[in-house]
Amino acid sequence: MSSLVFKAPATLDDLVACLGEAGPATYLLGGGTDLIIRIRDKGITQGTLIDLTGIAGLDAIEQTRDAITIGANVTYAELCASPVIAGSLPCLAQMAAQVGSVQIRNLARLPGNIANASPAGDAIATLMALDARLHVLDGRGGLTRRNIHDVVTGIGRTTLNRDEAIIRVEIPAPAPGQRSRYGKIGMGARSQVVIANVSLTMVLDCPPGLGRIAGARIVLGSAAPLAYHARSAEALLKDRRPGPGLAAELAEALRAEVEVSIKGIAMFQHKMNDIQGLALDMGTVLFRDAW
Repeated sequence: MSSLVFKAPATLDDLVACLGEAGPATYLLGGGTDLIIRIRDKGITQGTLIDLTGIAGLDAIEQTRDAITIGANVTYAELCASPVIAGSLPCLAQMAAQVGSVQIRNLARLPGNIANASPAGDAIATLMALDARLHVLDGRGGLTRRNIHDVVTGIGRTTLNRDEAIIRVEIPAPAPGQRSRYGKIGMGARSQVVIANVSLTMVLDCPPGLGRIAGARIVLGSAAPLAYHARSAEALLKDRRPGPGLAAELAEALRAEVEVSIKGIAMFQHKMNDIQGLALDMGTVLFRDAW
């Protein structure tokens, strides 16, 4: 017989009280698109479920001069539909539009993707490229801001404690001229609901009038146990002027990055071709005008 205890905090103070009682069998419920499968597959029948979805104040996207903050209860569907996200952080909107199915996007949220720390997690690589910071609340009422690079540490591993919950995601406001794009190639024959076989997020700093790329943040997902910055590709683009051959140079640099990360494993060889194609497509769009 199941003895799962269900808690539904309505405020952040309520959440602190719930987290203060958290133990090894405490589970945080957001959209539940991963958690419900885990409960079913692992036969979890005991413990505590803390439902975050009714907490007031966590369902907004807020924009200030310095940052864009996304509440923990903002769904991927809402990210897709937000003019703030589409206008300021296009790579995040593009990523959100490619998460699962319509039904999943209507339920799933960023914190769940981060906390599950799957190598194929759509959001993690994009948030790394955007230098996202996570607002983390604990069971003593403490609130900390942590860079996502310091939180996701491996397959299914994070530095989050059992009495901690991500309540907001904060992204630095883009500088004038910033360009970004996200793309992925999925596994299998499904055309709509795909798990990323490889993903690519590119964020370019292109100050108006400079005529060159001042800096680049390029993050690969699903190419290794943990999403990572393609440092050689970032260095390749820095201080470069866009031209017809730059996308091809970028594609070759990323192919080489993936070749190293898959460590010669034959079953992963296709990832090199996938990332090369993504880079050509995305680079062509981002370098389309020689600004």
